[in-house]
Amino acid sequence: MKKNIIWAVIAMSVFFTACSTGYKHLKTSKETGFSIRNYHTFDLQYTFPEGADTLAPRFAESKQLATKMITRNMSEKGLVKSRNPELMVNLSVQLQEKTQTRTTDFRTDGLPRYMGQRRYSWKSEEIEVGKYQEGTLILDIIDTKNDKLVWRSGVKGILPENTAKAEAGLAAAINELLGKLQ
Repeated sequence: MKKNIIWAVIAMSVFFTACSTGYKHLKTSKETGFSIRNYHTFDLQYTFPEGADTLAPRFAESKQLATKMITRNMSEKGLVKSRNPELMVNLSVQLQEKTQTRTTDFRTDGLPRYMGQRRYSWKSEEIEVGKYQEGTLILDIIDTKNDKLVWRSGVKGILPENTAKAEAGLAAAINELLGKLQ
């Protein structure tokens, strides 16, 4: 019975993970009067938190993919990459390892047993089920002439273990974020 419940929970989580996009959009803010059409050049800049594992093989591939997606999206909007840009696109990434837990329940984790004394008890507690990584990606666009943040948006979500799915999710998130940029 206990194994059937565990398999049902695993099957439902796989189903919901496959059906969802895997990330949640953060609030988009835009400076009043800002329009991408008023600019002609851009460049990229990356911000990583202290202690970020920038040497991991997956990291380099993801950074290269993000650069390609941002460059393509900005080019489609009519901007050209330049060393002296009017707009600076800042990509900020943060990863956190989190622990998934569940609460024990006497109905599924065993009934309290009488030990011959009256002071027996059973207490519910949190137990670790697994670990996962949650990532936050924030895109800032800065007007370099005025040194002012003119647009900001981001996404937050759980990173899949599969590299191909993670890269597809990153590409979709960047495309969707920059699709909002007008």
